[in-house]
Amino acid sequence: MNVREWALPVYTILMQLAVGTLLSLWLTRAFATRRYGRSLTEHVTRIPVLAVLITVIVAIIGSHFHLSRPILSMLAALNLRSSWLSREIFFTISFLLVIISLTCLQWLVPGLDRLKTVLGWLGIVLGGLSIYSMSKIYLLPTHSSWNSPLTVVSFLLTALLLGATAVAVLLVMELKISEVADDAETAVRRQIIQHTFVWLAGVAWVTAVAHLLLNLVIIVRLNQGDISAQTSLMLMLGLYQPLFGMRYIALFTGVGWFGLAAFVLYRQRKVNYEISNPIYLACLLVLIAEIMGRFLFYATHVRVGI
Repeated sequence: MNVREWALPVYTILMQLAVGTLLSLWLTRAFATRRYGRSLTEHVTRIPVLAVLITVIVAIIGSHFHLSRPILSMLAALNLRSSWLSREIFFTISFLLVIISLTCLQWLVPGLDRLKTVLGWLGIVLGGLSIYSMSKIYLLPTHSSWNSPLTVVSFLLTALLLGATAVAVLLVMELKISEVADDAETAVRRQIIQHTFVWLAGVAWVTAVAHLLLNLVIIVRLNQGDISAQTSLMLMLGLYQPLFGMRYIALFTGVGWFGLAAFVLYRQRKVNYEISNPIYLACLLVLIAEIMGRFLFYATHVRVGI
């Protein structure tokens, strides 16, 4: 793959990471608000929201490397009625604007909790529609390995998986920053991590297993398909078999580390520095696994017809 070909995998992965992170963060925020109050929750979520904004900006910039004439990219957004690409651009830009607004409010304006809550959920909806539109672009009759609702499900699962692990990393980073700053509410931040990591690890495990089952269904479907589908299967289980295996080794090693760290936290009821390395490693392995999976998605498709 050259730079232009890698632009799409990078863009799709980063957008799914951003949307999934915001969803997991806002669910964590809802739990923390009920238990610890709005004031602390606003401080805890500032850095993660900024991280989501940076991710979206990098994703959008990266997507332009796929275009031969990036300056004309906005012209692709002029056909909302019939083009999934236009809808994807519309929802992505809308998502970006909402996240910019939310980040400014989080960092510059105290209070306005209801507005911030609404903006967060609005961003999740717009981001979800962006991912849905993104996946619909690939449902092409000339690409039998893509032309299935399973593609839509796969993209959404990736967002959930990456979001769950990314929020864990961001919460640990935010805790370390508060410890360096000798924040008085550091202990409460530890409690938030302790209570949220169990369900975040659970989401990561469920989505990882769902990914595996989904791939098994795809393999069966390709095996029963036409010549192009069977060629895609031969590429997946032949030329790219080592990468296919490495993808799932990395994925389940990552969620395994995450689950183990969450279990230790739950049993010890104590958050310490030792927990950060397993969390970082888990997120890195999951991200690497999904990048490999997205590479396989593009590398094993076979086009038929003109």
